[in-house]
Amino acid sequence: MKNAKTAATLLVSQFIFVLLIVPWVVVALTSFIAFDSPDSVIDTWPYAIVVFYWAYPLALIVSLIVSWALYHKRRFKGALWWGFIPVLWLLAAIYVVFFLDAF
Repeated sequence: MKNAKTAATLLVSQFIFVLLIVPWVVVALTSFIAFDSPDSVIDTWPYAIVVFYWAYPLALIVSLIVSWALYHKRRFKGALWWGFIPVLWLLAAIYVVFFLDAF
């Protein structure tokens, strides 16, 4: 029997991550404002921020596939670790918005 607790955790967390695609669209489309300053073309931060924000859906898809593949191979701990990869994007986005004075 497979681990029902891991399956429930993966389902709930990934449902939340998929719902976060809606605010991601707004954030991703407004991330191009990082190039608003004339000096921003020279800096690397605006490019890094735009690439970082636009990589979230790719990371989410990879996380979904790998976590469920590991779950079906009965590697439950690895499935949970891979399932929570999108949290890194959320934490980094919160850090950039609230703590980084890049803009």
